[in-house]
Formats: sequence, C-alpha cells, structure tokens
Amino acid sequence: MKKIIAILLAALMVLSFAACSSKKQDSTSETQQSTTEAKTDYSDLAKSISLNKEEFGIGCRKDSDLTDQLNVYIDEMMKDGTLRALSEKYNVALADVGEASAPVDKIADNGDLAYIKSKGTLVVGITDYKPMDYKDEKGEWIGFDAEFAQAVATKLGVKVEFVEVDWDNKFLELQTKSVDCIWNGMTITDEVKLNTNCTKAYAKNEQVVVVKADKAASIKSVNDLKDLSFAVETGSAGESAAKDNGLKSTAVQTQTNALLEVKAGSVDACIIDSTMADSMLGK
Repeated sequence: MKKIIAILLAALMVLSFAACSSKKQDSTSETQQSTTEAKTDYSDLAKSISLNKEEFGIGCRKDSDLTDQLNVYIDEMMKDGTLRALSEKYNVALADVGEASAPVDKIADNGDLAYIKSKGTLVVGITDYKPMDYKDEKGEWIGFDAEFAQAVATKLGVKVEFVEVDWDNKFLELQTKSVDCIWNGMTITDEVKLNTNCTKAYAKNEQVVVVKADKAASIKSVNDLKDLSFAVETGSAGESAAKDNGLKSTAVQTQTNALLEVKAGSVDACIIDSTMADSMLGK
C-alpha cells in the first residue's frame, strides 16, 4: 500500500510540474508575441485621410458612482499636470474637460466605489492597443491609459488589474462584473452612452485610413476608398466608420491585426485610431 501511495504522489508531482511549466510557457509565448508585434516594421504603411473626429471616455456600469469619482480625478489630473505629462510621453491629444465636476461627498454602501474598495482591486477592461495599453519587454502593461488607471487606483487606495476583453463583448464584460470599467481609448458614441455610464472626455482622436505608403498620396477623399477592401477591429469606431461610409470591410480581433492585414497585402487598407497610427507608424 505504501508503495502504491508513493507512486501516486510521484505521479501527482510530475503532473503539477508539467502544468506549471505549461503555464510558464504560455505566459512567455504571450510576452514574445507582444514584443514581436511591437518590433514589426510598418515603414511600408502610411496614414491617408481622416474619416471623423472623436473623443475618448471611460465606461462604467449604468448608474455607477465610479463615473462621478473618475470625473473628479480627470479634473484633478488635468490641473496638476499628470495627464499633460502622459500626453507628451505617449503623443496623445488631450480633450477639453470643461467645467469642474462636483466632488463625491459620500460613498454609497451598495455602489461600485464601495464594491471596488472592499475587494481592493480596480479591474480595468482593455485590449492590446498602443499607445493606450500595451506590454513592455517584461510583459508589464504600459501606455497612456495604463498609467492613468494606475494613478487612479492609487488615489482610490486599491490595486489595478488589467484584463484583456473581446472588444465586441465589452459591455457584457462590464455588466457581469468581469471588469469594473472599460478604459482603452474608447470612443464616446451613442452606443457607449446607451450601454455605460461614461465619464467626460479626456483625450481626442480621429479614425484614419492606413494603406501601403506608395498608395497614400492617391487617396484624397472617401470616393477614392470605394473599391478598396478594409480590415477593422470588431466592435470598434473603425468598424462603424467603414459602415457609415459604405466601405467593404472584414472584422478582425484587434487594431494591430488590422494593420498586419494591410502589411501582408490581404486587404488594401484598414481604419484605426490616429493615436495608434501615430504610435505604430510614426508621424
């Protein structure tokens, strides 16, 4: 009996070691993939025309008191220069925040602020989207929104946890409390306002067309796009822009994937955020 138990214990140890090794390899693979994407040479691509101007906001659950607190922090961090420093570091244009938001005098017992403080973590829904949220060589999340969220978490007295979400299912992730907010260069649209309690705008953006560099000069208006094929991120403002302008598009998982499709020649163009285009292609 002792011999059988010893054999079983040994087998369990082997399985446990194999599982840990597998997890470590998966983590290493993800880091290597992110690093590979960051090192991709996009010099053969270029920005073309802009399709529309927009602004970014942070999406919270409907009727969430987190929104009011975030608006206060946006005002404070605009005033103290924190967001200006991030703007210069990551080349992100800041929005006009308008009038100062009313301070949050009392935290409701059953509100999101109390919920976040009780668990000690602000869970932020993101995608891999440079320069807003992306991984460095060590696999750590950095970027304008990543640092912004970390600073807010410090003010709240909690830790921040970044969770990659399927952008097409972002509202479901929010409502089921898989994440506490959607904070990833999210364009403030009617759909966002309908499905979230969105903050005031904190950054400005545009949807731009990216094509092979040798074709950029020939595109001067939307009419020049009608015969082109496009890649767009599913559920994104770029996908909406393609539909609004009657363009033929294929949805892909991320904006980075959309760029890679253009680089590979599988599509003629993509529609992505200007903040990302400036970061990945260079101005």
